[in-house]
Amino acid sequence: MYIKNKALRKGYRRFTKTPWAGAAPRGALRCVLVMISAVFIGPPAQALAPENSPPGPDNTLTAAKSQVWDIYGEYAVRGFKVNQSSLQAMIATGLKRVTGRADPNQAWHSLLAEDDVIALKFNRIASRGLGTNQAVACALLCSLYRAGFSAENIMLVGLDDLPDEAAGTRPCPYGWQDQDVDFFCDRDYLPRWLDEVTAIINVPSIMDDNIVALRCCLVNLSLPLLKQPARLYINAGDPFIADIYHLDQIRDKVRLHIANGLRILYYGGPEIKQVFVYEHGSLLFSTDPVALDQIALQLILRARRTMTLPVKVDSKLTCDYLKTAEACGLGNNDLNNVDYHFIKHENW
Repeated sequence: MYIKNKALRKGYRRFTKTPWAGAAPRGALRCVLVMISAVFIGPPAQALAPENSPPGPDNTLTAAKSQVWDIYGEYAVRGFKVNQSSLQAMIATGLKRVTGRADPNQAWHSLLAEDDVIALKFNRIASRGLGTNQAVACALLCSLYRAGFSAENIMLVGLDDLPDEAAGTRPCPYGWQDQDVDFFCDRDYLPRWLDEVTAIINVPSIMDDNIVALRCCLVNLSLPLLKQPARLYINAGDPFIADIYHLDQIRDKVRLHIANGLRILYYGGPEIKQVFVYEHGSLLFSTDPVALDQIALQLILRARRTMTLPVKVDSKLTCDYLKTAEACGLGNNDLNNVDYHFIKHENW
């Protein structure tokens, strides 16, 4: 019998000359074919993944990727002036993209129940320094009203100057809960407004911070929510920021993160000097706070490489609490597992 492939012909001859093969070339050929099938076809699926076997380690090539939508408008912001029409279009586009719905009203209802008490949580430090939170609050309120949510079920938190559209909204109660909470590494009291709200829309600004490196999604819903946070700024907030956000009273209520990237502070925070503020002109949407924070960090790093910095200041910036947050299962910090979309808003 002649075998055309030289390598297989050599293997066939080797098997036919072995003592156990004897004078049975047909059996030897069968052995060769079995070996070929094992190489090209592979072992049975059951051998690779038994039905009751535990899952293997995460694979970055197959892990589900987090989606971050960066929606910009060409004329969205000029200094402290914000174009409301462009802002409304950015919100509508971002809601549709992050939820996969065809209509922004449907998108809100896929995230929120009709009877939810909704907190729009802003960054109080940036409220006046960056000067865009009030405009974003106005646009978000109008969008929620169009979707049928009533003002009495909406609470604005961390906003010093309320827009006119906030008339009739639920007042934010001051004070702290009666019982302190344990967040793995310490204990403290959470704000009383968390007792009333059932859903949180996190609306942080994007800021450099000389202690924790980055103020965005995770920080906005962690350290500022404690009665005595100062002691937890050690080690750049790691692991405290992730531990606080991980609390059921916070994490289970968060429905969406909308980072205010209209004006970004890339150096010197939390003190805001206008010389270190640049206009990115966008809103960033995601359901993954870690992925959005990592994108926000990249935007700050890019600005530090290309914009004005004081002499001898390193443009590099590290944010270790993001790695801890990923280890806690709060989201994806690895950019290989994040899909970043930078698109212009749809026509409004």
